[in-house]
Amino acid sequence: MKPRKSVQLGNFTVGDGHPVTIVAELGVNHLGDFGRMKEMIAAAVESGADLLKFQTYIAEKRYDPIKNPKGKMFIKWLKEWEFTRDQEAELWEYAKSLGATVFTSAFDPDSADFAESLGSVGYKIAAFELVNKVLLRHVASKGKPVVFTRGMATNEEVDEAIKIITEHGAEPVILHTTSSYPAQRKDTNLWTIHALRERYDWPVGHSDHTHGTYVPPLAVAAGANMIEKHFTVNQKLRESDNFFSLTPNELKEMVFKVRQAERVMGQEVVKCEAEEYMYDFRRHTD
Repeated sequence: MKPRKSVQLGNFTVGDGHPVTIVAELGVNHLGDFGRMKEMIAAAVESGADLLKFQTYIAEKRYDPIKNPKGKMFIKWLKEWEFTRDQEAELWEYAKSLGATVFTSAFDPDSADFAESLGSVGYKIAAFELVNKVLLRHVASKGKPVVFTRGMATNEEVDEAIKIITEHGAEPVILHTTSSYPAQRKDTNLWTIHALRERYDWPVGHSDHTHGTYVPPLAVAAGANMIEKHFTVNQKLRESDNFFSLTPNELKEMVFKVRQAERVMGQEVVKCEAEEYMYDFRRHTD
C-alpha cells in the first residue's frame, strides 16, 4: 500500500500516525466586537484547540451582487462584522502572545497577502470558493498548506483544486463537510471520509457543522486527521454561526472525546501486547 502523506501546519503534523489536529473556527462569531474576539481567542486556547482559524476578508470582495443578488445582504452583514486591518493585526499578535497557532480563511488575494504579512501558518479555502481558481492559485503560491472543505464540490472539482495547489508549491488538506448551517447528523455521511482517503493520499479531515460533540469522535474513527468546529463564547447570539458553535466547555469535551477515540482506534497491528498472556491457551490442530 502506498504510504499516505502528511502536511506540516505550523508546529502540527497533520496525517496518519500523528494526533488528530483540532481546529477552532472563530470565523465572524465575534460579530465585529473586538473585545468579544479577544475573549474567544483566549477561551479557545484554554479549551485545548491546536489551531485557531480566523477569517480575513474585504466585505465587498466576498460576493458578486450582480451574479448573485443575495450577495448584497451578506455584504451588509459582513461589513458590520469586519475589523480594520490594524485591529486584525492586533488580534493576531494577541493570539500569538497566548501561544496560539493561527491560520485563516482568506477570501481574496489582497486579504491573503495581508494574512501572509501577519504570519499565517497556512490558509483555508471555503467550500464555495473551491472553484475560484484565481484565489486558489494566489493562496497556493504562498507555499504554505492549503486546507479546503469539499462541501458541494464534485470529485473532478476536488481533483482540479489539488492539481492547482500542488502545481503552485503548496500541500492540501481535504476536509469533508456538509454545507448546511447547522447540519443534521443524518446528513453528515462520514463514509465520505473513507472514500476521500481511498481516492487521495493527502490528509483528510472533517469540518463539522452539527450541534454538540457527538460527531467528531465518529469522524476520527472514520479516518479523519483533522477536526474543525465552529467556536463561540455565547450561543445565545443568533447572528452568524453562534447558535450551533461549541462553547468553551463543549470544546474541552470534544477534545477529550477525540483523544479517547484515538486511543480506542489504536494502530493497524496484527497482534496486541495485551493478548500475549493468552497465547499458551490456543489450541493448534492439523
